Amino acid sequence: MLLLDIGNTNIKIYHDGQIKRYKAVAAYVPQEKFYYINVNPRLEKVLHENSFAVNLAPFFQFTTHYKGMGIDRIAACYSVADGVVVDAGSAVTVDIMQNNVHRGGFILPGIGSYKECFANISSRLQYETESKISLDTLPQNTQDALLYATLKSIVSMIEIHAADQKIYLTGGDGKRLNSFLKHAVYDENLLFKGMQKVIKEMGSAC
Repeated sequence: MLLLDIGNTNIKIYHDGQIKRYKAVAAYVPQEKFYYINVNPRLEKVLHENSFAVNLAPFFQFTTHYKGMGIDRIAACYSVADGVVVDAGSAVTVDIMQNNVHRGGFILPGIGSYKECFANISSRLQYETESKISLDTLPQNTQDALLYATLKSIVSMIEIHAADQKIYLTGGDGKRLNSFLKHAVYDENLLFKGMQKVIKEMGSAC
């Protein structure tokens, strides 16, 4: 079974527990049966015309009052009954789940987006996002100060809303944030688990 998470930049293809990443172009859309979620308007026509493609978006039974929630966020939340779901990519989305109901969420810039923002302010505000740093002590140099502000702002916002709830991290920077958060687990396959759950619920309809 092929599962596709189609974003604006990349297509992630899940097969037999493995994830491969490709550029989000029509050439990488499979020519065999696959299930997908898509947030890329450039590929919508290609997917609609592909007889092998099954769009999972209409099948998610997801309870929320949030308006305009992306299908990628819904899929990431779908396999979590209770807890905080954090998808850390170019943006960081944070969503609260209670008793299988989505209570709300918010969006922050991702780690890479913070870095770009600082560089746009001044060429002197450059730093390595992978550098080691403690969030328990104030920085004593500019590079550490920038990285501290980046990570502390993201981590603190998550902690405020998570309290003692379990935190489910996914996305490219999920592992990085995992080291700073209590009650947190990193799951690269979280979104695909949501897709698998909805396929199981669909039964013969799929």
